[in-house]
Amino acid sequence: MASSITQISAQGSAPSVAFSQTTIGEGSHLYKETFQDRIRQWRQWLAGTDFEGHYVIMGRAAQNWLFLIIGYTVLYASLVSLGVTFMAAFYWVIDWNYPMLQPPDSILQTPGMNFRPQPNIYTSLVYSIKGVSTTYYQHMDHLDSYLRFYENQRQQGENYIDCSEIRERRTKDFNKVCRFDLIELGPMCVKQLSYGYDDGMPCVLLKINKVFGWMPEEYTNETVPEDIKDKWSQWWMTLTCEGETAADKENIGPISYYPANGFHFKYFPFRNQQGYRPPLVMVQFPDATPGILLMITCKVWARNIIHDFNEQTGLVHFELLVD
Repeated sequence: MASSITQISAQGSAPSVAFSQTTIGEGSHLYKETFQDRIRQWRQWLAGTDFEGHYVIMGRAAQNWLFLIIGYTVLYASLVSLGVTFMAAFYWVIDWNYPMLQPPDSILQTPGMNFRPQPNIYTSLVYSIKGVSTTYYQHMDHLDSYLRFYENQRQQGENYIDCSEIRERRTKDFNKVCRFDLIELGPMCVKQLSYGYDDGMPCVLLKINKVFGWMPEEYTNETVPEDIKDKWSQWWMTLTCEGETAADKENIGPISYYPANGFHFKYFPFRNQQGYRPPLVMVQFPDATPGILLMITCKVWARNIIHDFNEQTGLVHFELLVD
């Protein structure tokens, strides 16, 4: 019977080209594929015929490949057409110069604030050692690079107007830009004096973030808060800076503001005018206690400004350390 099985196995394998006559072990009649057999099978799969004699490519009939290619072509062409249609609709609806939602409909109801120098965006610490330029040269570079946009030669052209004679808010020419004169930042916070860092009296530059169409609302004598009653001036957004804790308030010392009244109304609203420059205020700390980390919050005041520390609206926080 064993000879019969051997004969049948030999007859069954004779017409096959997929297996060699090499046996796996002594006395075994199981056949092991060789490398040439695998190459032959791969070629048969890549381009060959099936059991019914139909020509196939990678295991799929040519007609099936044709239907597959047509189907995917239609699918991706439809997706691309849909995307192009939506983009065209967006480009037609969206105005590149004016946002669709503006105050009071916009979620941006109150502008935030920002400060310079901040050469490292991952920290809000302004640190320097009196007389050691290596500790504050990056602060000077950051201030220089920002104030360069306010130089006179960069505020020339038909779009700029002289607003030095305006005492209240602007009532016309909202598409024009008021020039901001760097002289308003005072005589102490200038590059020639190292912005105060060389003498241990650092200056910090503050600005209001731009919100399209936002207009500050003025206080009256009846509505002005007690916190700014002594320094408030009409048609100005008053700026106040103070230490956050009792220790900070004790060691922060007197504070100087340039301009002293804060931010004038005449620089608003921002309407994406070409060359717009937001107003600036320099804050100097001439007598901050050395070696003590000060936590400072600066607030800008107007009737329609809400101070929210979590949302960082209407105020800005930074740390100051002078050694």
